[in-house]
Amino acid sequence: MDWASPSTVVKLSSAGLAAARQSEAEEITLPPTTAMRFKDLGADMLGQFKAGAVIPVEQAALPETVDNKFSLSITTRSGVKVDLTLASLDDGMALQVSASGELNDDERNALSGLAAGFQAAIDGMALDDPQIRLGGLAGFDSKFLQSVDFHAAVKQSTLPPSTQTLDFHADGTQRKVSIGGAAGKAEVSIDTSKLESLGTREQQNKAISSYLKEFDQATARGHGDAKVMTMFKDAFSDMSRTSTREAEQDRGLSLPGKWTLAAEDHAALTGLADFSASVTQAPAWSNPLRLGEKDSFSYEVSQNTRTEGERRDDRTIAQSQQSHLSAQFHEPLKKGGALKLDTTPQSQNYEYHLIDDTASSNVELGYKDGKLVKASLLQTASQSEQVLKFMMGKLASDKTTPTSHTLARDLMDSLALYQSGAPARSADETSEARDERRKQSLSALSGNMFLLATPSELAARDSL
Repeated sequence: MDWASPSTVVKLSSAGLAAARQSEAEEITLPPTTAMRFKDLGADMLGQFKAGAVIPVEQAALPETVDNKFSLSITTRSGVKVDLTLASLDDGMALQVSASGELNDDERNALSGLAAGFQAAIDGMALDDPQIRLGGLAGFDSKFLQSVDFHAAVKQSTLPPSTQTLDFHADGTQRKVSIGGAAGKAEVSIDTSKLESLGTREQQNKAISSYLKEFDQATARGHGDAKVMTMFKDAFSDMSRTSTREAEQDRGLSLPGKWTLAAEDHAALTGLADFSASVTQAPAWSNPLRLGEKDSFSYEVSQNTRTEGERRDDRTIAQSQQSHLSAQFHEPLKKGGALKLDTTPQSQNYEYHLIDDTASSNVELGYKDGKLVKASLLQTASQSEQVLKFMMGKLASDKTTPTSHTLARDLMDSLALYQSGAPARSADETSEARDERRKQSLSALSGNMFLLATPSELAARDSL
């Protein structure tokens, strides 16, 4: 790939693209898809850095009208900014690259190392049903790269026509994703500035799986858009797989001004970096006779962790998790029946549901002179569903069903037994057996720290 000029427009006919991506029989009848147009292009552009290709300093303007656009902006540790853009327009492709200065070999290698991640992000967004694939970009080499930004704008074959967008930013303190489209929007923001509360990879995977289950439950209960929620789940998963405690220890990373947490501290936490995330479905008004009854879906979830204290022996740790679901939707009176709301009285037989659910989890640990003096867990889950039943357009019933459960637990007995220096269970118990028992017990305790959104699940946990 020749980068002698800052921007290159490559003319590729539909037949030429089809010939490159499809068999001879297919190219006659099928036009190239967006995914075919961009296949391997992003990876090839970034791969050129390792070969030492010349990078123009000035950046020419792209054509004013493009169909689909993908751009990547990277700032190196030395302050050099590199910009790459790929776009499709009618029967051609526009490729653009520039750099604000010279790159050293380490920076070039770090850039080329993002090739697969850049292409994966493009391939996901280029699908007919876009997918979020940001794991490769999120795992950039922070030793040589300071920040990474990715933007995608892809036209969708909807009526009316719409554009699906994705914006991703990552640096040393945060990771953020914003998703937008006709069906709704979603955001995920991860705080990567605090390292002391990070868990192991195993613990993080368990926490992510638990949250994904909560997201599915919220989608089903609130009749959320499955495609929007899938993109939200993918973004949450990729962004939440940040550095782990194991990785930081392997790197010999020190935590200036902070102290490391004990195993029992980690057992009371999720192991995830703090985050805030939300997904909002585009509202719809499906009943022409009652425009005040909109169909909507909104879900928010977050986590915040505090570690305080002038010294480790007098530390306090607190972690809070919370979620909120608000949704409204119409359903036919008969389960599985058809819902066809129009201006006739005969169509006005339906139920209108209003959902308002909240959940929270709060854990607090406190130490005095190195001894655990406080360890508590408080979790709540409440659900409220109001159902308005209409027959021939007239309100036949209005019923609200609230449910809730609260779990309050003293964790002192669970954690104090496994503090450093605690006695063995028996005189003949080996240190290895004791360590294994401690590990298994703390792992089991960790599984009960995750947020639960339904009162029934929380009550089941409370009964254990």
